[in-house]
Amino acid sequence: MIALTPIEISQTCSSGAWSFNTMKFSGGDLRQIVLSPATETTTYNLTITDEKNNIVLDISDITGSYGNDPDDLLYLPLRGIYTIAVDTCSVTNEVFTGRLMIEE
Repeated sequence: MIALTPIEISQTCSSGAWSFNTMKFSGGDLRQIVLSPATETTTYNLTITDEKNNIVLDISDITGSYGNDPDDLLYLPLRGIYTIAVDTCSVTNEVFTGRLMIEE
């Protein structure tokens, strides 16, 4: 049986950016990222970096919500700690909500 575990996201930009570190993964796959800024016209960049500072996902110029389209589904193997970061390239303090869906 496939188990999907959500990691909920609720972050507020400080000077146009936010980031957080995940728990340490010993295996699993990132299958979906859903992000929604408070303002649907907000444009932002999403980056996921591993614990060795390798960028494993870099999506630029997203406007509004991301992740609800079937084309946005992922298959990203996870091992270790990851940093999830958003840069809005603006000075507003935007609130983002969403989730990461991990297949174990």
